Amino acid sequence: MRDYTATLTYAIVSSEKMELPAKMVRWKSLQDAIDTLTFLPKKSGRILLKVILSAQANMNAKETDMSNAIVSKVDVGRGPKIKRSRFTSRARVYGYNKHRSFVRVVLSVK
Repeated sequence: MRDYTATLTYAIVSSEKMELPAKMVRWKSLQDAIDTLTFLPKKSGRILLKVILSAQANMNAKETDMSNAIVSKVDVGRGPKIKRSRFTSRARVYGYNKHRSFVRVVLSVK
């Protein structure tokens, strides 16, 4: 059994939002995962699709038969926050945080 990985660091979406499409594609075949994420109307789904396609490209370089490839792991981790401020009326300033996340995808071939 061979494993092929791809990682994305500092994706500007929270780890909780990234975990939703990650749960949908864990332990699915590669083609089912790509089909599911292609038509998912979420930003985190598009980001995860790019990471899976990158792992597929890593697998294409060494593997010829991809018919029995599965998405064996999708690790989503919390990254550092970006502190931002928004200026509002009457000279007030509101602060907010933009959350980032790390994504690691492992494809396995049996």
